[in-house]
Amino acid sequence: MLPGMDFFGRLLSAALLGQMSVTAQHMTCGDVKDVYRSNACCGDKKDMAVESPLARGVDPPIPGVLGGTSKAHVLLGMAPDYPPYTAWADTTPTDLSGFNKEFADLMEPICGVKVDMILAPWSDCWTSKPDSVYFSRVTEYVGSGIFKGFVHGCTAYTHTKGERGFSLEFTDAILKDLKSAGILTRLENGVPVVSPTLTDYTGVKLGDVTGWAPTADTFSFLSNSCAAGTPKFVKTDAIMQTPDGNGPAIAQLLDGTIDALYIYADQIAQFQASDDPELSKLANGFGTTFAFIQVGMRDWTVNGTTLAISKRGSGLKNVLNPCIQKVIQTKNYTEVCKKWMTLTPEYCFPNAESSSSSGTAELQPYDVNMDSRTDSKTCSSGYCTCSER
Repeated sequence: MLPGMDFFGRLLSAALLGQMSVTAQHMTCGDVKDVYRSNACCGDKKDMAVESPLARGVDPPIPGVLGGTSKAHVLLGMAPDYPPYTAWADTTPTDLSGFNKEFADLMEPICGVKVDMILAPWSDCWTSKPDSVYFSRVTEYVGSGIFKGFVHGCTAYTHTKGERGFSLEFTDAILKDLKSAGILTRLENGVPVVSPTLTDYTGVKLGDVTGWAPTADTFSFLSNSCAAGTPKFVKTDAIMQTPDGNGPAIAQLLDGTIDALYIYADQIAQFQASDDPELSKLANGFGTTFAFIQVGMRDWTVNGTTLAISKRGSGLKNVLNPCIQKVIQTKNYTEVCKKWMTLTPEYCFPNAESSSSSGTAELQPYDVNMDSRTDSKTCSSGYCTCSER
């Protein structure tokens, strides 16, 4: 540092190098001139504020990524192994694809907001908490890609209640809030090792899919519709954390490390429908070695699947939400939604461009509360009834 260079001097030096921070950009020329009165760079505009990108509705810069000038250019991390939301394109060479990707591609032609997806692991976005986050009430934490600012945010996350809100903010949903939670368990001689009527899970080896919703801390928000009076679930000891991802969590259920798994209720159906052999094999044994004992639980969410999560306080939702609402009202949205949400068309938002039947399809068994199901499925088809215990 040069002799006598104070805080404002350092800011001025940074500005000359093109490295002025967002905080510094809120200073006026007059602020600097009051310190260096002989400085004449401001002329008669000493009260002119240097506007930040966010003040213009443009995203903050990320090293190595060109930002927008008059409209936002947003970079979102995406892991293409969560079809239909994120997927690999069925092309040669392959590319990133899925409902969220095609929704994002609609934003620039409709409202000028450019959204690029970059290949990233889920752990860059949301993952098991690092040792430095020592708080006992926290089981997971924002990933390094978002926390360190390598991307503006990540795509295809459900807006959950609980600990995600400590460090994340969510955009508006791009699908309705029908995303359900379920509980898987092993089958022994066709019988679930954990009963659907069980409400107090204290002492039960219950696992959570680390890095994925629903998060472990939301379990107590849910009610057991198989039990008299529909009481809230109880778990006074810790929910076991599995390695990141659905594959390792299901493997621990099957090998007996855990006896039940808290997971998306539609997850196995999506694996069964997947063209990706690595994903489809995760459903092997469904209905013979493991099955759902709870489905259709929704009290863990604030909203449905969102376009983006970002660091809490980033303001990214304010940049994206107006455009999200415009896209949802278009025919293009309806066509993209119909293309990708083949199992769950009722998840799509209806609009003036959609048919009168849009959003009225019969719910899948995994989206119906246990005591309200009218389907004929049992443990042998992967969806136990309340009476199977």
